[in-house]
Amino acid sequence: MAFGTVFGAFGAVPAGAEPVAPADPPTSLTTRGNEWRQVGPNGSGGKLAFTPARPARAYVLTPIGNVVFRTDDRGTTWQQGNALPVNATDAGGVAASPVRPDVVFAAGVERDHWRGYVLRSTDAGRTFSQVLDTPDRVSGVVFDPTGARLYATAGDGVRISTDHGNTWRLLPGAPTDARNPKFTGSDLYFTSGADVWVLRQGARTPVKLPRPGSTGARVDQFTGTGGTLVARGDLQVAQVSTDRGAHWRALRGPWGTDVVVLAAIVDGSGRLHIQVNRSTGEMEQWGSRDNGRTWRAEAGLDRIDLYEATGTFPGRPGTDVISAGAGIYTTDDHQSFRRIGVPGSEVLSLTVTRGASGPAIVAGTMTGSYQSSAPLKRQLPLGYQEWGFSDTAPHTFGNRVDGLATDPSNPSTVYRVRNTCNDEQPCFYLEKSTDAGRRWTTLQTAVPGKALAISVSPADPKRLYVATHSPSAVYTSNDGGESLVQNGHDDLNGFTSVAVDRVDPDSAWLGGPDGLFRTTDGGVTLHKVLDGWVSAIALNPRTPGHAVIAARDAIYVTTDDGKHLTKVAGDLTGYLGSLTFSPDGSTVFAGSHYYHTPALGVLRSTDGGRTWGSITRNLPEPSVSSLTVSADGRWLFAGTTYGSVHRLAV
Repeated sequence: MAFGTVFGAFGAVPAGAEPVAPADPPTSLTTRGNEWRQVGPNGSGGKLAFTPARPARAYVLTPIGNVVFRTDDRGTTWQQGNALPVNATDAGGVAASPVRPDVVFAAGVERDHWRGYVLRSTDAGRTFSQVLDTPDRVSGVVFDPTGARLYATAGDGVRISTDHGNTWRLLPGAPTDARNPKFTGSDLYFTSGADVWVLRQGARTPVKLPRPGSTGARVDQFTGTGGTLVARGDLQVAQVSTDRGAHWRALRGPWGTDVVVLAAIVDGSGRLHIQVNRSTGEMEQWGSRDNGRTWRAEAGLDRIDLYEATGTFPGRPGTDVISAGAGIYTTDDHQSFRRIGVPGSEVLSLTVTRGASGPAIVAGTMTGSYQSSAPLKRQLPLGYQEWGFSDTAPHTFGNRVDGLATDPSNPSTVYRVRNTCNDEQPCFYLEKSTDAGRRWTTLQTAVPGKALAISVSPADPKRLYVATHSPSAVYTSNDGGESLVQNGHDDLNGFTSVAVDRVDPDSAWLGGPDGLFRTTDGGVTLHKVLDGWVSAIALNPRTPGHAVIAARDAIYVTTDDGKHLTKVAGDLTGYLGSLTFSPDGSTVFAGSHYYHTPALGVLRSTDGGRTWGSITRNLPEPSVSSLTVSADGRWLFAGTTYGSVHRLAV
């Protein structure tokens, strides 16, 4: 969306003034007052749904299928719905009523019994209730253009509802293993195995169309616009029909035949797009405006990665909305892209920094790290959830950032540990930024182990600690990461947290499955302080010797550097994966993460950790993976499992 369009939607902005995010519309999921607000970063794709009843609205169901986001301004801002009433494991699809824009359905598979479900919301995605439970997965849900009928493709066939999900019946004649429902005009297309089926307007039963291709491969990706259909099943070739499925032909072009077809779609304007991987390893994308007679190179693979889903905002058929692995994007030409959503990333680590433009926050996710100064502003500027798209496809594998640490003496310097390699032979990269987390330099490559925490000594900014498992080790550096020393502890099951003493750089705390440990010689030897799983450690930045430790179902406090530990909050049922003090040491916060037990959200203590109360409030999901507080103590940031970062005025 061009800047003129954005500014035009909300009125003129005075010269020299920073555009401010508009007030939330009446149906907003956020609330006023001292409550949580979703602040980004955009970094997740998902299933897409649009409604002509509100052309600027879109819904996104993220890949796992347990979070629905909504925008009412074509992606400038997003609101996250509350937790769904199912334990989802796979998104089946999302559908918005074409006549009642606040009515939206989400479908998928739940993980407890692997049953399919359809959920309904009548409040624009804020809350959902279950309206269909099936023995097998539900892989898609779609409205007909009139909004009178709702269809769900499932393992046992196609379900139809004519009363907005209250009752369902099986569509007569529909095959089992139904997938990929899609309306083009008034015709409903769907796939089953290697076949494409259609329910024509006015027909009572669907018919099977001629099979696209001859290999018998299951159709995994299916799109259609008007009379043009594209089916991708066989990995060597995609098929196109320009006569509503009566005839099919293989898509051929400059990419040749010795390729793997990664994605093939027809967009809202009827243009064809294909993404391939050559046997030489080159990945290419091509587009055609004349049904495949001529092709031109496109930049989608380089810019945003694989095309996983596509759609258009009503009234804008020439602008495609593309869902990829790390975002939702708009494009007019498939050469340049603008990321518009969605803030559905898992935020594994957080830190606050200070760059040339002032304070900023860095979030470590499964697809790298994101940086922005917008969430620290009292008035959030326009587009505050987009933390900076670099015009390059984010790496969706081998780019997991579990640990971030800011140099206390120089807050523009940040370190991160990026986990890559694989589960059998884990390794990490140690990287450094000197511009508050915008650009990174690699210091160490392919270091053995999965790194889950990093800490910088407040007394010596050159002293770094990295905690790993597989192997179980404490890595240290005395030169700001230019070299690393591995201190192995093979008798233990690894470490998940580390905190360095504020005065002595040789003294640190380490936690993991085997308990809480202290070292006074830089990680060479360890002294056990506490048995049991220790998941997080926070040291008071103002009071030496004061530490708060999160263990399995309990919190411990010490005021004498670990000589004595007091167990508090021993009745907790959640897994506390993160702890942080306010900069003045007066308050400590705990984040509860889903780990075999329900999450508790965010807890706060104002008496040094002895007593705790919940401040979860309106946080739409209680699973919190990371916490940090701004340097001025004004904002608390919670990195969540499925909804990026939320902030609270504290």
